[in-house]
Amino acid sequence: MSSLFDRSYTCQVCGNTFTSKQVKTSAIRAKERKKDFHAIFGGENPTYYGVICCPKCGYAKFENDFKQVLESSEKAIIENTISSHWRTQNFCEERNTEIAISVHRIALASYKVHSAKQSVFGKLYLRLAWFNRELGEDDEAKRYTEMALCAFLSSYELERFEEVPEKELEIIYLIGELNRQQGNYKDAIRWFDMTIRHEYAYKNRLLKQYAKEQWALSVEENNQKK
Repeated sequence: MSSLFDRSYTCQVCGNTFTSKQVKTSAIRAKERKKDFHAIFGGENPTYYGVICCPKCGYAKFENDFKQVLESSEKAIIENTISSHWRTQNFCEERNTEIAISVHRIALASYKVHSAKQSVFGKLYLRLAWFNRELGEDDEAKRYTEMALCAFLSSYELERFEEVPEKELEIIYLIGELNRQQGNYKDAIRWFDMTIRHEYAYKNRLLKQYAKEQWALSVEENNQKK
């Protein structure tokens, strides 16, 4: 029995109705979770299917964003900058790592023309880093890790999280972990410390524990570097 099913979507740009594969919740089996939230799955990877792409016009965003109604001006921007150059491509069937990379890169275009929040770009770049890591493309993974780090730093500096302080906590933690992955151990230590001391850290005990573990690892790695 397939672990995938068809979910129906209507494109907010061109009105096209289509189905795109998703992974059944009952079939999701995480074998390992990395400290940057990269999950390794046994069987289908639901992360591959997080972006929905209209095969007719090329509009692509994360599922919840894809469903949101667009203003006429927003539709026009997509039509003029993306759809006018789009050649029909179908990303609605089963996906592998290479296809996931392609569809997430396409989503970058839709988010860029709509001037999305830096936290959204950070999420996309981080996933692209994961996917390239899975393929053993270390240079590409490192490049996207750096891009994710820059986006999350901009998000922390420019965006407001009063309504979702837990999101700020995640971003602070990720800035620490991505700095550690890039060998910026002193910066990593500082951001992990901020995570541990954050006023909402008590609401996410797992993340606080991660931060403590990665803080200790960063100290060890920094000492080895000297």
